[in-house]
Amino acid sequence: MQIRIRAMRVADVSAVYAVQAQVYVADMVEPQTLLLARLQVAPDSAWVAEDEAGVGAYLAGYPSVTGKISALGADFAPAFPADALYLHDMAVAPRMAGQGVAARLFAAALQLAKQRDYAAMCLVSVQNTLPFWRHFGFAAQNPVTPEQQALLASYSGDAYYCIRHLL
Repeated sequence: MQIRIRAMRVADVSAVYAVQAQVYVADMVEPQTLLLARLQVAPDSAWVAEDEAGVGAYLAGYPSVTGKISALGADFAPAFPADALYLHDMAVAPRMAGQGVAARLFAAALQLAKQRDYAAMCLVSVQNTLPFWRHFGFAAQNPVTPEQQALLASYSGDAYYCIRHLL
C-alpha cells in the first residue's frame, strides 16, 4: 500500500476531522469549521498522508514563538516574526498505524522548520504521547508559568508543553 505525504487542502478537512474523531477522546475533537479556519491561516504548515482509501493521517501547525501554548479549540495565531514551528495536532488513523506515517509527517514539519531557520519546534503532548514525542527529540518543559498551566488545562487529561531545539 503506497502512502503519500502532501500539503493539506481545503477539500481534506472533512477527512481530517474523521481521523481526529477516530484518534482523540471526545473532549478533544475540534470542529471542522475550526480545522478549516486554521488551514486558511497557516496552509503551508499542514500535511496529510493518503493512500488509495484517502486521507488517513495529518499534521497541522503554524509559525509561533517559543513558550507560546495554544489552547484546545483556539484559532491559530501565527507569529511574524516566528522563531518556532508549533505542532498543534497530529493524528494517524488505525488503518495507517505502524507504517511510519507519523515519522514521515514529522519529517515534513522538521524540513519546513529548518528551511525557515526556526530555533525550535513546540507542541503540547496529550493522551500519553510523551514517550512518542521524546523519540523525536522533544522534552517536556517544567515548570511552566501560571498562564501556560491554564492553557494546558484546556486539554483533556495530562498535557505537557514540549520543545525540540533546532539551533
